[in-house]
Amino acid sequence: MPIAVFDFDGTIISRDSLPDFLMRTCGRTAFILRLPLIIILKLTALTGILSTHRAKELVFSSFLRGMSVADFRQACLRYAARIPELVYPAALEEIRKHQEKGDKVVIISASVPDWIRPWAETVGIRQVEGTELEVEGGVLTGRFSTPNCKGTEKVRRLRKLYPDVISETLYVYGDSSGDKELLAIADVPHYKPFNKRQR
Repeated sequence: MPIAVFDFDGTIISRDSLPDFLMRTCGRTAFILRLPLIIILKLTALTGILSTHRAKELVFSSFLRGMSVADFRQACLRYAARIPELVYPAALEEIRKHQEKGDKVVIISASVPDWIRPWAETVGIRQVEGTELEVEGGVLTGRFSTPNCKGTEKVRRLRKLYPDVISETLYVYGDSSGDKELLAIADVPHYKPFNKRQR
């Protein structure tokens, strides 16, 4: 059975969901106050001083460390309700085409899957992989419990989900360097297929 793998940020939706989620959950003022830190951490990741995983973790921690799991889940549900207005219509159309053909459809994203899954379920996608969060005592520690889900980690997640992927026709939809390893193993790769079109 063919497998269709979709990146999320910039592929299905028109933006990076992490800063959008943080701004809407914690407020514009809190986001602006932390913007210098975000820029510094981004630069340290680009120059290799910090790993992308650690830089991203520090950004996330500065906003949400200590938040209860219950509050975080509610924030994710609120954000998921916003996702339909960000979705590229052409991306949703492509997802539905795969579903109508009976293909397996999965989202593999570097973002935290907790705010993707509620939306994904509304369009019939049951498999969502991403960067998972560490929880202790019912609160977010600010750390990740899995590697940052980009690059080779995306390939590893796909093979974990579908060990027989090599024997299936693989469609991959992505838009960034974090998707290049997945795109490289695809039978039918699609790079920036939707954001070139008018919304």
